[in-house]
Amino acid sequence: MHNDQSAQDAARLLVAFSTNHEEAKMVSDSEMERAFAPNWADAEQAGLDRVRRDNAMRWLVENNMLEREEEAEKLLETREGLPDYDFGSAFRITDSGRELLKEIWEDRKQQ
Repeated sequence: MHNDQSAQDAARLLVAFSTNHEEAKMVSDSEMERAFAPNWADAEQAGLDRVRRDNAMRWLVENNMLEREEEAEKLLETREGLPDYDFGSAFRITDSGRELLKEIWEDRKQQ
């Protein structure tokens, strides 16, 4: 993982997603990945303000850790004026994101 601020914030935000959303929790290989909608509690748990949260979300999407789930988004209300990746969007944690989460949890166990 990169040592820049966005990458570190992204890791904290990904952990918050995996602990706060039943749909985003680690699933077995046989289970389908399920979509979830981020909320402010995730950013607050990760200790991020709006700018850092936006940068972390952007980093997760651009680095293929999260992917948008358009079918699930159709079920959510969208808010005018928010970026495409912002709240009101639905995401799935990708295989790359799951690998990163696994690394994070293993590192925490060793500390």
